[in-house]
Amino acid sequence: MLQPIKNNQVIKQYDLEIGKIVFYKNYLIIEVAEGICFDYEKAKQISRLTDLHYKNHSFGYISNRVNSYSLEPIDYMRIKNIFPNMIAFAAVIYNKSQKASIRIENMFYQDGIASFESLEEAVKWIVLQLENKSKLF
Repeated sequence: MLQPIKNNQVIKQYDLEIGKIVFYKNYLIIEVAEGICFDYEKAKQISRLTDLHYKNHSFGYISNRVNSYSLEPIDYMRIKNIFPNMIAFAAVIYNKSQKASIRIENMFYQDGIASFESLEEAVKWIVLQLENKSKLF
């Protein structure tokens, strides 16, 4: 996994069956493993880790889609229940098929998934969203 911004230190990295998850201070980057069907139950596994690392603090979620996998878009309707402290959701996409998938996913996820063509762009956007949120409180 690439280190997106030099100043952001990794808190913890997990190499799980569902993929790699790297936790930073205020956001995580996940690379779902090739061929996985990502669904509500797998999202709940990740939520246990976000609870462990972020507790009640706001965080951003970046899906770095370097591998091909399937997902259940309908499960996005329940994502706020799984990640109540998630402020921003970004996906890094690498082809036209993934771009089309994001459009479909956005039909199910009300808060919207921002898509980017590089991990660095996604990280910058997530950090900005978190900064803007902290200014409100």
